[in-house]
Amino acid sequence: MKMRLDMRFLLVAATALAVLLLAIGCTTRPEPSETLVMEGNHSRGDLVMVTADTSSDGYHYLEPSLSPDAQRIVLTADWDAVPPPGHLPDPIPLLRQIVVMPVGSQLEPKLSIFEVGAELVHLRPFRFRVGDNPVTIDAHEQQQKGQPIWIDDDNILFWIETPRGARLFRCHVPVGFTSDDLIEPQIVFREPSDDQQFTAIPFWEHLSPSLSPDGNWLAFSRYGYVDVDSLNTATGQSIWIARMPTEGEISDQAFQITSIASQVDGPSWSPDGRHLVFHAGLDLIQSSSDIFTKEIFTVDFDTTGLAADGVVELNKNLVRRTFSPPQEGSPIYVRNESASFSMDGTRIIFVSDRRVPTLTYVDRNIWWIPQDGSLDPQLVFFTRSDDVDPMMTGGPGNEVLMSSAMGFPTEMLQRLWDESVQRLLATPIVDEDTDEITYLNQVQAEAIATGEREELEFFEGVMSHVYLLSNW
Repeated sequence: MKMRLDMRFLLVAATALAVLLLAIGCTTRPEPSETLVMEGNHSRGDLVMVTADTSSDGYHYLEPSLSPDAQRIVLTADWDAVPPPGHLPDPIPLLRQIVVMPVGSQLEPKLSIFEVGAELVHLRPFRFRVGDNPVTIDAHEQQQKGQPIWIDDDNILFWIETPRGARLFRCHVPVGFTSDDLIEPQIVFREPSDDQQFTAIPFWEHLSPSLSPDGNWLAFSRYGYVDVDSLNTATGQSIWIARMPTEGEISDQAFQITSIASQVDGPSWSPDGRHLVFHAGLDLIQSSSDIFTKEIFTVDFDTTGLAADGVVELNKNLVRRTFSPPQEGSPIYVRNESASFSMDGTRIIFVSDRRVPTLTYVDRNIWWIPQDGSLDPQLVFFTRSDDVDPMMTGGPGNEVLMSSAMGFPTEMLQRLWDESVQRLLATPIVDEDTDEITYLNQVQAEAIATGEREELEFFEGVMSHVYLLSNW
């Protein structure tokens, strides 16, 4: 699963990073002056919130995907952000839920995501066969889930952790379904080794699903390991393609299209279905590289000869689209990831921790390049929090669906402050003893409104919300 993939490199990365920082410090270059034009707490653009939860538990809404009809969003949420009906377990599972909600612009803070029409994809326990032994899996409370996408307007696909690693499942979520419905997940592709009780590599992870525009092919990343607790037993990663089965069936064909490297993940299709964009370590194209770097690549998808021998040419017209060496005086290599094409195929949008300005090593922001990589990366969206999971919707103003930990946008905070001041000034205060009516003065009203605003400002960096950005 994705969580395990991240852990594969955590120990090595942390050790190497500590050595670098101890050796030369965070950076030898002076911090540049701030030159980025900001509109409040974010870079230029028209920004609206799709989720506006104000839970003090600090839930995170991530990995949003827009339905083909642009009416609904599927996303992941912390388990207890969308608890199912009935008795809650104790302790609450540290898992992600799959949530479907309508698209909309939230003008006011909400007490929970349910207030914006969100519904939990409440998974029914299902059977997964390991060799000849079927195992019952309670994915709802016991297994991790993630990276949901739409198959069509009524069906979604995502990965679920199983006893043999993450597998891709589909389920039916028609308009009108509710959190009370128990939904049956159906596996779409099994490893051949799943049919064996004992195998050389028992665990294979299938992550980052992406469906071709014609709905016929499912791209995903794949890697394996023998021991979940041992980095030494993990294999490299590569991009695979499976033929997308009809509902109720299992794919009967899958093949590799890239060679193996330390990290090869996040495939996404071009609108014409002829290319895939993804991120990878530089060991994909050279004998060795640092483990920090992630660059954006494209590869052709061509099934010529597939029916004859069951394989295709690896790395067909593989092209590196980003070049991100460490910035001067910094030991940190840039990581680019989560790439996807614009709806017209002319741009590639992606997430990067490149620093503009040089403020932090960890926060990510959203960038774009022409589809041929002919220009240096250009900024799409910048905050001083984590901005992730972008998807160009095809809506006006180069609309982007994304997740960010920026909290409530400054323009929304200012509007709420103005409205609160006017409301307070117009609200009569009745003395209980004399029935005398008075009103707050401007200073008093502004002080109360400022307190309310500060409560909303608390959510910056605490929660991750879903937004729509346009005209950037």
